[in-house]
Amino acid sequence: MRIKTRFTIHLALGLVLWLLGTGILIVIVLEGFLPLLDIPISMDHEGLIVGGIFGASTLLCIALFGWYFGGPIGFIMAWIHQLSQDSFKQPDNMSRIYTRKGRLRMRYRLYQEVLQHLQSLGSILQANDVERTQIEQAKQEWIAGISHDLKTPLTYIKGYSALLLNEQYEWSKEEVISFIREMDGKGKHIEELIHDLSLVTQLNRTDGALPLQKTNQDIVEFTKRVVADISNNPQATSYHLHFEAEPLAIHIDFDAKYIQRILQNIMMNSIIHNPEHVDIYVQIADDGEHAAIRVMDNGMGMPAHTVKNLFQQYYRGTTTESSSDGTGLGMAIVYKLVQAHDGTITVESEPSQGTTFTILLPKRGI
Repeated sequence: MRIKTRFTIHLALGLVLWLLGTGILIVIVLEGFLPLLDIPISMDHEGLIVGGIFGASTLLCIALFGWYFGGPIGFIMAWIHQLSQDSFKQPDNMSRIYTRKGRLRMRYRLYQEVLQHLQSLGSILQANDVERTQIEQAKQEWIAGISHDLKTPLTYIKGYSALLLNEQYEWSKEEVISFIREMDGKGKHIEELIHDLSLVTQLNRTDGALPLQKTNQDIVEFTKRVVADISNNPQATSYHLHFEAEPLAIHIDFDAKYIQRILQNIMMNSIIHNPEHVDIYVQIADDGEHAAIRVMDNGMGMPAHTVKNLFQQYYRGTTTESSSDGTGLGMAIVYKLVQAHDGTITVESEPSQGTTFTILLPKRGI
């Protein structure tokens, strides 16, 4: 029953009881109590007595109505004020609104939906507060990690620059080229970090609605080329990459640059965060309305808390003290780019059981 209907019924019953009670009290006083005391009553006095009884019963009715209908409202307002002060636990006097059997008292039952929603709201706000604290902590750790990641290659660049500019040494041509290559590599690493930051800022600003340059291509052949490129990466030489596809061709609309980024991020994660000689399988299948891309490995796997936070923007999966070339943005970028393609991505993993990423991309634009 809705609050409006329940409130109307309770108010109507209260008014009926007030009128009946007042009428009965008037009859008892005039026809029973006063004659019993042999008190003569004139017509004028009778009117005054009736008016006095009616006025007293009205005041009593107002007080009872205020207690019955207003008491729970006051309790609800106090609870809302408590929530506004970032205190999300239940009120200390919560027990008084329940009977010994654990049911809401009659006057609080009138607002039971409101009370239920407040309990739910309090739980949600408390969970959000905990999550916000965790995200803020992760953000601070992420900023410290990014600062470290930017400072490390800059230290190399400054060091090699100082060596090249030092007039006390005569460097051979091979040594100079070696120094420049190292500086170039570190400079590219800084460029990648900055590009990640720029891309994530753009994705956040557009709420995932990234302008895509989609073309209709064979996702099977495209993915096969990406796997081949990664297998030629020096970091992947000690890993076994496998590619499987059924059917042999699936044509969908996608942005080649960003799909390549998605696949590279996932596969390079499997390489970077697993020991050598791990098998990495890339499988593509026709899943009805979607093309399904699965990237699986039989590596170390991830604990539950890492799986839960993997796609969060500032989660790095490692402490700032541990060695990591990641920005903590790679998987967040993957998640947002898949969303921009109207697709979905999920991850399944357990420690020592490997990891499986599943990407579903629609065959037709939504």
